[in-house]
Amino acid sequence: MDEEPLMYLKEIGLSKYEACAYLSLLRQGVSTAQEVSDGSDVPQPRVYDALDALSTKGFVDTQPGRPKKFGPVDPDAAIERFREFKQRQYDEELAQVSRIGERFVDEVEDDPEPAERSEICWTYSNRHHILDKLAELTASAGSEIRMITTPTSFEHILNHHVEALTRRAEAGATIQAVVSENGTISPAIYDRAEEIMSIRRVENVEGRIYLYDNAHVLIAFAATDDDGYVGISTTSDTLYKTKSQLFELLWADGRKPTRQPRYDVSAVRAEDRPS
Repeated sequence: MDEEPLMYLKEIGLSKYEACAYLSLLRQGVSTAQEVSDGSDVPQPRVYDALDALSTKGFVDTQPGRPKKFGPVDPDAAIERFREFKQRQYDEELAQVSRIGERFVDEVEDDPEPAERSEICWTYSNRHHILDKLAELTASAGSEIRMITTPTSFEHILNHHVEALTRRAEAGATIQAVVSENGTISPAIYDRAEEIMSIRRVENVEGRIYLYDNAHVLIAFAATDDDGYVGISTTSDTLYKTKSQLFELLWADGRKPTRQPRYDVSAVRAEDRPS
């Protein structure tokens, strides 16, 4: 199975099984659930769930019968249907947030504020939620952003958050990144990053660690579920100090990247930049 189409479908929000099932239908045409399972990496017990989700999201048309058959929607039309599905979902979520938020405010507006900061830990179950949390932490950072990450994740961060990082750098925040050497950073990405942060390369890192303002830690690592990543964020002072010491050790042992030739910064994909 081609890796790039699978990657793009997962990037826009499909699970691994949904993406595999849709690509199988594009290759095979109208198929039964069993034929989809046989022609893809989707196990038979999961194939109906994946196909039903694809139908809801606009990627698949269903033909009633015994057995039921599934046909792939043309990719252009499927992406447009999925965009409309996500817009409806987003609008419904916003309306629910407004309704419940008003009730919450009514309940707690008279409660006293806590005497000191609590150490709270949150988990995030996929890459998109992790990127959203990173965007929130970047936007609120005032003095310091430190990253221990991989080339792939580094490029994701620059593609999604380059404007926010630039604003933080222009406001005076110190931004440093330790990036593993088990992969390359594209010249365009490196050229843009060099303008707003200091970078060191190290032999290898396990997981990804992001530190903000001597207060907040976000740790991300690969998982075995469909979404591929899990993120944990906390305001633990103890954990921040521990991870900062790790960062400082890696930074001291790291090397400056080899100077890359300059490229037009527009090479950072426009579709990956925040709107």
